[in-house]
Amino acid sequence: MRLPFVPLAFLPEYVSYDYIKQVSHMRLEMIPFTNEHLDEAAKLLAARHTANRAATPALPARFQDPTVARTALEMAWQQPGASGVVALHAENLIGYMIGEPQVTHYRGRTIWIKQPNHAVDAEYSPELYRDLYAALSPHWIEQGYFDHCALILATDRPTLDAWFALSFGQEQAYGIREVAQPPELPAPDPSLRIRRASIDDLDALLKVGDVVMRHQSRSPVYSPLLPEDPVRLREGYQEVLNDPKSMVWLALRDDRVIAFQLLSPGESSPNDMLTPENCIHLELAATHADEQGRGIGRALQAHTMHWAHEEGYQYCLADWRVTNLLSSRFWPRQGFRPTLYRLSRRLDERIAWAKG
Repeated sequence: MRLPFVPLAFLPEYVSYDYIKQVSHMRLEMIPFTNEHLDEAAKLLAARHTANRAATPALPARFQDPTVARTALEMAWQQPGASGVVALHAENLIGYMIGEPQVTHYRGRTIWIKQPNHAVDAEYSPELYRDLYAALSPHWIEQGYFDHCALILATDRPTLDAWFALSFGQEQAYGIREVAQPPELPAPDPSLRIRRASIDDLDALLKVGDVVMRHQSRSPVYSPLLPEDPVRLREGYQEVLNDPKSMVWLALRDDRVIAFQLLSPGESSPNDMLTPENCIHLELAATHADEQGRGIGRALQAHTMHWAHEEGYQYCLADWRVTNLLSSRFWPRQGFRPTLYRLSRRLDERIAWAKG
């Protein structure tokens, strides 16, 4: 059931701008997003994606078609509780934004502004995103959503700047690398053995499986490691090892698991505007703390990419916390180019009652 939209009192009927099309005091109308806006908004989304692909050709081409873009946009709009706003100039739709509410164990109450959920006409300044957010976010506050996330292409610097000016910051990076050419395998370490994991390796894998979570609970990431997380982690690895589509590669020394990488086919959904065609997804990787800095991760990455090439994959997608200093430096060195950022902003919850 869609949450009731808050009264339009918070939406200014007209707003004056002097930065759009260099027209002073243009009159801009902000109104709630409705089903009637889907077609025009999809055209804006398809045009934005076409421009994004000019900078990042690996992005899936199908979203350049407004019909395909409309399907992705409609999926966002049909999410329970979704709310949105459009900007009109001279009765033409020039921008829109949709927020999807989610309540999860990890983040709590969060609003997601995913890739299909926003677009601005290229003839207008991305500054318009700030006004769309200003018009729509009071609704989220009324519903108790103080954690806001937006997915923005790394190559779209003007749009990133607009979100940075809203006090959003980088939280997660998503990077793509090509695997069309087999990487040069490093000189073999006679003490190192690499093989695929099976369910019999579950206990050995768990001894290194929480390395990332423990590392990210410390400075400068500060991501909580909750008491119930080890149980959830075991269940997750057990599911992965029993999944024939997933691939876990282990690096062992003296039969001890010292590193692993988890990969799965990059199965794109109708609203996934990031995952390239023919892509393998590197979902998780870790090296035991006392083995870090010895080239284990690099050797394992070269092995997995060599395997991916032989399996016919063209691209690999990975993601990492930008505050994780090890990951944010290691993966770009392995050829992953930051393609998308998850930006986040956490509001002071006292604003729900402390309004002066």
